[in-house]
Amino acid sequence: MREQETDNASTFEAARARLLALAYRMLGSRAEAEDVMQDVWLKWHAADTREVHTPLAWLTTITTRAAIDRLRHLQRERATQTAPWLPEWWLDETAPSAEELALRSSQMSYGLMLMLERLKPDERAAFVLHEGFDCDYAEIARILDRTPASCRQIVHRAKERLQRAGEPLQRPEPAAHARLVERLRTALEERDTVGLLALFGDAPQVVTDLPEPLSRPVNEPVVEPANKSITEPVAATTPHETVAMLASFYAEAQVDRAEPMWLDGAQGVALLRDGEIVALLDVTQRAGQMTALRLITNGTYLMAANRIYGLSAVRRLLMGVSRRTPRALVAMCGNFPVDIDA
Repeated sequence: MREQETDNASTFEAARARLLALAYRMLGSRAEAEDVMQDVWLKWHAADTREVHTPLAWLTTITTRAAIDRLRHLQRERATQTAPWLPEWWLDETAPSAEELALRSSQMSYGLMLMLERLKPDERAAFVLHEGFDCDYAEIARILDRTPASCRQIVHRAKERLQRAGEPLQRPEPAAHARLVERLRTALEERDTVGLLALFGDAPQVVTDLPEPLSRPVNEPVVEPANKSITEPVAATTPHETVAMLASFYAEAQVDRAEPMWLDGAQGVALLRDGEIVALLDVTQRAGQMTALRLITNGTYLMAANRIYGLSAVRRLLMGVSRRTPRALVAMCGNFPVDIDA
């Protein structure tokens, strides 16, 4: 029995990263995805796994169905809330390796995650399984208890809806995207209006959790009507209007720095005031120009971003101290490096 339990745990752990990614793309929340994983583990632990011939398929089915049930509950819950809801970024503590970037290039961008909020749970499951996890229609049909033809039609309709919304179904090449975002970050840092204007397409879409106009004090609570959806762009603006919006936010939030931040494996920008992140920027680009900009100021996301940014800052400081004074003894006091020789 103990050997069987060990084998079960090993099988689950081997599949866990894939299952967690599936649940996250279904729910748009890492915390909710972790809760689903806990439920799946309990079901796996209680099952007679000797009768399970393909463990990954079994676990994928249970994860998908649990995520669908959870998504239905969350959608009913969010419909009663006054503030708009956004999918959470999967924040990376360190920059992904070249291998990780290559792997993630076929995954879903944050912009696409926003668009997925428009789909019904079954539609979202079929689309995510087919586009994100290369499941064929026969496998999706078994998971959703439908026919392969029905699943093919669901995915086709979902693609049409997303393409009408103008969101690319695949991420751009990671290095090219990172270069464009770095140009954005540099232009923001240098307050280079001309440089910013050159980055945007003719009518960039702007999505933000701030209400219009942006003249409200940034520390006031955001109150939106219940039927407002953050997946809808605030406006299809001109480049000048987009730059003016950024300038307005910069002034009101008293932003003094722009730093790179890895958001679900793609480079974004963190806007800081006095060392604390006050907003996150994510962009969609096509043919070397930015076609959509997302400015997020939700406190929950910023708390997570500040926690990760703080850890990264300590690492950078430690590396800097090591390069400047190779013989210095550095210890950690709480979250801060201390030079023992000082």
